Amino acid sequence: MKRIILSAMLFVATFATAFAQDLDSNYATNLLKPGTTAPNFSLRTADGKDIKLESFRGNYVLLDFWASWCPDCRKEIPAMKQLWNDFMNYNFRIIGISFDTNKETWVKTYWDKYQMNWTQVSELKKWKKETTIDRLYNVEWIPTLYLIDPNGKIILGTVEFDKLRSTLESLKSQMKTSSADVMPQYVGGKEAMETYFKEYQLYTIPTRKMRIEADVEVAFSIEFDGQVTGARAVKVKNLQAKSDKFKKLNAQKQAQLLAEAEKHFRAEAIRLVARMPKWTPATKNNRPVKENLLITIHFDPFYKGIKK
Repeated sequence: MKRIILSAMLFVATFATAFAQDLDSNYATNLLKPGTTAPNFSLRTADGKDIKLESFRGNYVLLDFWASWCPDCRKEIPAMKQLWNDFMNYNFRIIGISFDTNKETWVKTYWDKYQMNWTQVSELKKWKKETTIDRLYNVEWIPTLYLIDPNGKIILGTVEFDKLRSTLESLKSQMKTSSADVMPQYVGGKEAMETYFKEYQLYTIPTRKMRIEADVEVAFSIEFDGQVTGARAVKVKNLQAKSDKFKKLNAQKQAQLLAEAEKHFRAEAIRLVARMPKWTPATKNNRPVKENLLITIHFDPFYKGIKK
């Protein structure tokens, strides 16, 4: 009996290994081949911005075909977030292309639930029946991944994340920490940007009453047309209350107020960055390019400026 059980276990393990090793031969045989020029496309973000593949020239671009209703896609999200964290400071970009049909579900999944902080677009149409992007790239299975070089040529088409990761690691020495010759500029300069943040930042009643201040680091991208996308709060520092009333509260209440304040400041920092006026975009070889930025917003409850 033991021999039978061990044999069965060995068979299952062997089958599972063979299946895992054979995913591309099963699901990626019709994908566009390496060296092929990646077809250009224009798809919209949830807030209505048109994103064109050609505007990402000069960067390594990962096209991540997925959907919120896809279990394998959701399972892969933590690895994808780690990949983005590891490569986001290089000339590497991710475009998530969703086959969701419900906008609210799509946004709640990639933003509210998983914080997938890279460019996300969708046709919001039924996959294979109404969508066109899948036909451009022969996507018959999700998740499907394409890696494109800075000249717009396909490096890899695969359904296996480990292959993608391995390929990117092998290319890391060729990547640049910035793709731009000239970095993006806020119209009016640094002083104008700081004034904007001071004038427009909002507080909850408790954060104002307890004089809670903080510094929030925000990462975001400036698109080739100067629009701001992908804002995310990276870190909250120097979170402290300056009111004497706060000092009289017990430790539990203080911790609760600070936790609520941190949550508010994170959301407020993202709101402020997302609604910023257009920037002067970064350029490379005198052509506008997308560039990532990291800034710190100081929340000062003592500032008396007029709130808009």
